[in-house]
Amino acid sequence: MTRAGMMVMGLLLPLGHGWAAEDGDLGWQLTPFMGYSSAIDFDKAGEPAPAPVSTSLDSLQGESSANWGFFISKEVDDPGMIELLYSHQSTPMSPDQPDRLTVDTLHFAGALTLSDNFMAPYIGAGIGVTHFDAYGSETAPSMSLALGVQPRLTKMLALRAEVRGYGSLLNEDADFLCNPEVCAFRVRGDLVTQWQANLGLTLRF
Repeated sequence: MTRAGMMVMGLLLPLGHGWAAEDGDLGWQLTPFMGYSSAIDFDKAGEPAPAPVSTSLDSLQGESSANWGFFISKEVDDPGMIELLYSHQSTPMSPDQPDRLTVDTLHFAGALTLSDNFMAPYIGAGIGVTHFDAYGSETAPSMSLALGVQPRLTKMLALRAEVRGYGSLLNEDADFLCNPEVCAFRVRGDLVTQWQANLGLTLRF
C-alpha cells in the first residue's frame, strides 16, 4: 500500500502549485475522498470465549477493500491545517464469516505543509477513536500518521492524495468478532494496524 500511494503522489507532482494562504486569508477546506485499505489482522486471545461452538479459529482478518471518508480542515499560519477526519470501510472477513466487518474512524488531526511550491507536500497526524463492528462492536482509541500532497488546480479546487497509517489499541478479549454459531473468537488486546491510500478533491471556501 505504501508503494502504491507513493506512485499516486509521483503522478501528481506536475499538477498545479502549492495552496498557500493568499494575503493572510486563512480559509476552510472540505475534502471528500475515496481510497483503498489494507487488510487488518486479528489474533485470538489465549482463553476461548464461553459460548457453544462448532469451529475454533486462531486468527481472523478483515480483508483489504475500498474505503471512503472526508476531511473538514481549517487553514492555520504554520502553514498547515487543523482537521476533522472521518473514514469508513466495510469489508468481508477471512476465513469467510456470515457478517462483514465495518471500521469507522473519527480523528482530530493536523497537517503541516512542508513547501508551498509544486505539489504542496505535507505530513499529518491524528488522534481519536476507531469503531469496529461485526457480531458485536468495540470502540478503541487510535492514532494516525500521514504523508501526502495537495496540488492546487484552481483558486477554489485542489487534489489531495495521501498514504495514512492507523493504529488502534483494542481491549483484552474484545468479542466483536465472536460468532457464537461458528467460532469462539475473542481478539487479543493489542495494537492493530492498517494502511490507507486515499485520493480526494478539495473545495476551498
